[in-house]
Amino acid sequence: REYATAKELDPKDPTPWFYDAIQKQTTNRPVEALRNLQEAIELNDNRAVYRSRLLLDTDLAARSASQARIYSDLGFQQRALVEGWQSVNIDPSNFSAHRFLADSYAVLPRHKIARVSELLQSQLLQPINLTSIQPQLAESNLFLISAGGPETLSFNEFNPLFNRDRVAWQANGFMGENDTLGGEGVVSGIYQKGSFSLGYTHFETDGFRINDDQEDDIVNAFGQLELSYKTSVQAEYRHRETESGDLQLRFFPEDFFPGQRNKEERDTFRLGGRHTFSPGSILLGSFTYQDADFSQRDDQFPQPGVLFVDIELPDQRAFGAELQHLFRSRYFNLTGGVGYFDIDGAIKATIGLDLPPPPLGPGPLEEQSTTNTIIHHVNVYEYGYLNLLKNVMFTVAASFDSLSGDFPGEDKNQFNPKFGIMWNPFPATTVRAAVFRVLKRTLITDQTLEPTQVAGFNQFFDDPNLTEAWRYGGAIDQKFTKNMFGGVEFSKRDLKVPFLDFTVDPENPPTREADWEEDLGRAYLFWTPQEWLALRTEYQYERFKRDEEFPEGVTKVNTHRVPLGVSFFHPSRFSASLTTTYFNQNGEFGGFTAAAPIRPGSDDFWIVDAAIGYRLPKRYGFITVGATNLFDDKFKYFDTDPDNPIIQPDRMFFARVTLALP
Repeated sequence: REYATAKELDPKDPTPWFYDAIQKQTTNRPVEALRNLQEAIELNDNRAVYRSRLLLDTDLAARSASQARIYSDLGFQQRALVEGWQSVNIDPSNFSAHRFLADSYAVLPRHKIARVSELLQSQLLQPINLTSIQPQLAESNLFLISAGGPETLSFNEFNPLFNRDRVAWQANGFMGENDTLGGEGVVSGIYQKGSFSLGYTHFETDGFRINDDQEDDIVNAFGQLELSYKTSVQAEYRHRETESGDLQLRFFPEDFFPGQRNKEERDTFRLGGRHTFSPGSILLGSFTYQDADFSQRDDQFPQPGVLFVDIELPDQRAFGAELQHLFRSRYFNLTGGVGYFDIDGAIKATIGLDLPPPPLGPGPLEEQSTTNTIIHHVNVYEYGYLNLLKNVMFTVAASFDSLSGDFPGEDKNQFNPKFGIMWNPFPATTVRAAVFRVLKRTLITDQTLEPTQVAGFNQFFDDPNLTEAWRYGGAIDQKFTKNMFGGVEFSKRDLKVPFLDFTVDPENPPTREADWEEDLGRAYLFWTPQEWLALRTEYQYERFKRDEEFPEGVTKVNTHRVPLGVSFFHPSRFSASLTTTYFNQNGEFGGFTAAAPIRPGSDDFWIVDAAIGYRLPKRYGFITVGATNLFDDKFKYFDTDPDNPIIQPDRMFFARVTLALP
């Protein structure tokens, strides 16, 4: 009632529209919330009488980030990302926009580096608050099914509008078929000028096939202290232990390692700080140390004459330091930084060979080799976001990487130019284009302060370390009406991927390069015909082409995906969603071992996912039940993101509970 009165008394003020949108979002009315927030954005510049241009841009960035989260609630993921990218480009110091991108990237393939990097930037920029640090959000390689796993949860839903001294507790639990269990609990609090967050995550499953099991435990502790209104410091500790079998989904069902076991234990320590010289000048610093052990052993290696393969990366130690400066003004923003990364480790490989006994041969023996992976890496970058023309933002940037050490075996220096444009020729139209070069860096915990995208095109894919890549892309995003949105995007990537060629000399393998090519396309149409209904349709395309010398499971593959979704929302707090997705894939698969021949294959199929949810009163949480692959379809499919699979050829019913107290 108060919001309606405020709108009537001052129809040009965006404030009541903004807070009314937040209120409707938290009462399960996201379509109405979206319309209110669109009105707030349109009215934003009416406050120019008493707000500077810099503050108006900050307001716009905050409202764009909020609108992006509502799009995400509706299932309009691509539209949400567009708003998130615009928010970050308008105001690179907006911690909410960075945090939203971190949450959104969790469901996108091969975006783990972008996800954990956006989280790091958000943490360094944030004031003290009750925002929970979910332990799993800062970790890559989660291996969770994105359609229904616990990684879809975001505690940001329960953040208060205003901070006060208190302690909050948030938790979720997840249960599904194949003995799948997961849970996460976080305690966070504020006291005067300090805040903290303590969290624990556990996930386990037997998987849908032999040796598809995994168990993962993550602990996170985070603290932040405001030394003054200009300066804050923070510290974070993370511990992770994981054990799993062969989790990658390859095209032919028989192509897996039944005896492979993977173990990892890692401790990470991070110190960070922020100093604000002025509203338009901010300095960030991040210093990370990591100690990790990794092992992979296969006692049933699928190659004649091989008894076992044992690979260890023991006691890997790494240190990274980054500094970044953010400068904001009316006509341009600058983001510049420098980083240093030092990694000290080695790969120890042992191969058991089944050779004939005497006198025909020496009998079974073991071949051992050690390959040092000591790397020193320095990078420097500068990004300029230019607003010299109305409704046009140019991104002009460059970075430089300098590497020395054992891999790739010789010193390497690479200059990376970058150019992007985001243009609004009409208020409802966004045109994006970019071209840039990037080097897949040897990052500590896969995190970096360097901007992760250029005009909305991701820079840091989950490629092998030291991969050189050029990306070229263009896109158009359109608001047809206040209820209908659409867009198309296409990009191309040319890659040079380094690898150790053990076929030449197993004890001292040389470094070689393989040429890879990728074409990525996407189109979408979203519609909210009623206040309780959201409809979406998308088309996603991938084409990969890789050298046979280093194919990583596929030499050629064409993948088409067509998701069709419908979501219902009711003021009684009930909601429901149904998504059916058509898949069509063909290519040449194999080559993941010397004994695995490359074979052609193709398949097409439909997958149906469904869920029903209830939002607890007073923002106490959610209850959701649903199923992925509802009709238990069996199919052949090569997942191009082995670390975060999107589907599996097995039905899984699940239940999920999220609670927030007090």
